Amino acid sequence: MPKSKHPESCPLSRRMARVAPSAIMEILKAVAAADVISFASGLPDPELYPTRDLRAITDEILTTDGRAALQYGPAEGVPALREWVAGRLRQRGLDVSPEGVLITHGSQQALDLAARAFLDPGDRVLLESPSYLAAIQTFDSYEAEYETLPVDGDGLDPADLRDRLRGAAPPKLLFILPNFQNPTGVTLAADRRQAVAAAAAAAGVPLLEDDAYHDLRYDGEPLPPVAALARNPWAIYTGTFSKTIVPGIRVGYAAGNPAVIARLAQLKQITDLHSSSLGQRIALRFCQEGHLEPQIARLCAAYRERRDAMLSALSTHVAGLATWTRPRGGMFLLLTLPDGIDTAPLLPAAMKAGVAFVPGGTFFPRGGGDHTLRLNFVSATPAQIETGVRLLAGVIRKAVG
Repeated sequence: MPKSKHPESCPLSRRMARVAPSAIMEILKAVAAADVISFASGLPDPELYPTRDLRAITDEILTTDGRAALQYGPAEGVPALREWVAGRLRQRGLDVSPEGVLITHGSQQALDLAARAFLDPGDRVLLESPSYLAAIQTFDSYEAEYETLPVDGDGLDPADLRDRLRGAAPPKLLFILPNFQNPTGVTLAADRRQAVAAAAAAAGVPLLEDDAYHDLRYDGEPLPPVAALARNPWAIYTGTFSKTIVPGIRVGYAAGNPAVIARLAQLKQITDLHSSSLGQRIALRFCQEGHLEPQIARLCAAYRERRDAMLSALSTHVAGLATWTRPRGGMFLLLTLPDGIDTAPLLPAAMKAGVAFVPGGTFFPRGGGDHTLRLNFVSATPAQIETGVRLLAGVIRKAVG
């Protein structure tokens, strides 16, 4: 038999030069092999999974609807689930019909399909800085270029957005995370949402809105989606059941103009035919039987306590060494150290001390942010959070001097 070629000599496509392993996934591999308190993951707490309800629902589906649940299905998704999602989104203010909903393998696939539909190599994406790492990796895989919008305590500045949208060749896509943004935890303020929506619509720029953390709100009242605030035929709104039911069923969705959603469905059909028939029915039955709202309330109560524990521990141990965001929901906050202190080299020392985080530079699509780090507050218990922040503070104190 001929010897296999070394992978580096394989004729991979040009786009593969920009496809690299996720820094977060690499950190998680290291964390899994170490005895540390992890603030690095983006994972929900498995102790809060509704396992008993899911077991009963799955058994019922396989007993009464097993043939359909285990069969191929339409690329667009199970019709009843598309209808349920459309109704849910109308409650949020979006003008969405079932035909305007595509069921995806998590919201990550929704982002990928939208990027594939809109972006050619060299097209410019306008996005927040910092922003969601997996979205940046997705855009990288389609050879996009970036223009960035800095984020403050109220999200991106609409005036800065309008400046970037002026000109004969505006960016090809605007990507935003308005609620409890990953990695900062910041929420786009109500008055800014209207201005952002109007600016994108006036410029005719497709708006890709990632609202994966919508239901994980711990303070204040829900705010309307940006896509609901102006008539933009190219707007796509994405969400997921991963953060509220369980990630393992891989059920998310994209919603928008039915004509645009139909094109995304064509891409999905050639990608994976359709999302899991069984997973979709589990999500649908979970919602129809009234389990979703109690589960959301349970998650919010637990995660609010953990968020408060982290903010309290940071105030006790890190005050004067760094600043941090104060999220009203979601899973993350961003810690900012003094300029000149690179958090990437601090990670090995932190793990040796017994705590892990994600260096922040990986979330900045055009560089910068090396003096920041992301902390997840939902995966650890309040006691672990107190201990982990104290250990992290010791590492930071040595670095700050």
